[in-house]
Amino acid sequence: MSGVLIHDGRRSGHRKWSVEAIAGGHADGIILTPFATPRISAPRNPSAADISSDVRKVGGEVILDPMTHARFLPGTNKTDFYETWDLWGPAGVKLDDTALRLAHIERVFERQSQIDAPHLAPTLQLHSPNSSVSDQALEMAHVARRLDKESWQSLVGTRSFWSSGKYLDAYVGTLSALRAPVWMITVANEIVQGQAPDLTDTAAFSGLCRTVHSLSIRSRVILAFSDFAGLPAIAAGADTLGSGWDRGQRTFDPLSYRENSDDSPRIPASYVTQGRLNAVLRRDAADAIIRWDAKQATRMRGGLMPPSDGSERMHHLQQLRSAVIEVAAKNAIRQDRVNALRHRYSVAGQDFDSLIRVLQRIVSDSDKRAWVENPCAILEDYAASEGL
Repeated sequence: MSGVLIHDGRRSGHRKWSVEAIAGGHADGIILTPFATPRISAPRNPSAADISSDVRKVGGEVILDPMTHARFLPGTNKTDFYETWDLWGPAGVKLDDTALRLAHIERVFERQSQIDAPHLAPTLQLHSPNSSVSDQALEMAHVARRLDKESWQSLVGTRSFWSSGKYLDAYVGTLSALRAPVWMITVANEIVQGQAPDLTDTAAFSGLCRTVHSLSIRSRVILAFSDFAGLPAIAAGADTLGSGWDRGQRTFDPLSYRENSDDSPRIPASYVTQGRLNAVLRRDAADAIIRWDAKQATRMRGGLMPPSDGSERMHHLQQLRSAVIEVAAKNAIRQDRVNALRHRYSVAGQDFDSLIRVLQRIVSDSDKRAWVENPCAILEDYAASEGL
């Protein structure tokens, strides 16, 4: 399959919006986590079982990501829902030896089975492929596979991990030997600012694409918390991107797991997705594009102007899913995927040039860099490394 999965969130409308998006063909399923969805219903927060049932009724896929890596982040303390899942034994939140790892993975698999979700193995956040933590993560993957040969696997890394060159490639080669049917990959940001993606580290995201390329030869690859920034990974062989309506769903934000923080800032109706630009711009910019040329504005948006926050939620997912399907093109070979995304970025770059020329101080060079030039540089660096 190719498409978009919605990461869960704590907004009271999440259940309704997710079902509407999936029923409307704008998304393909949901990714639940113990941090945002309780095991047992809470006020204004339905249980994972209830959400899963509703999603399946409209044909959606359901995944429960244990997010063990987030539990071990410094400062993580937003655990009110997390604790309802009872994922740890009497020793507490520890993975110091094989017995503790086994006990945790068994509990994770049990909870996933209770809502008929696939067994997705937990993992840890990696900063380097050559460390005690990366060894520990590899052992956890092997334990999960011994428990269930068909278990899905997780890989989570910071930019330093993804930019480690030949050491990354060697580690991923070891992971591919697990022959997991599905890999869930996450780029772990250490700080997130603003609404535009930070894709300035070409080496890191090119390394991510090489990893996707390698793992997708044998496995389905889902890139979590990625949104439009994940399109180069689709070109590299991934088939599904994780997204949503708030920043903490579109990118991995460590503040989402802390109390008294700016909790997953919402992206309100003051932003409008411009599908053919692979971008999300301020509404004042969207209005200015309409005044300049209404026909071109509709083409760049990929449809009518969303009149409300609710309409923009669906419009965004629809435009992202359309981009994924266009690039993936029914399991097209990688060369065709790369060429399809090259064409999208070329057209978007030309459109940005026109907007920058006629709408100075409203649409800027920095917008073009964030949404077109930086991801295009990642695509070309990856393509060069693979001879594409």
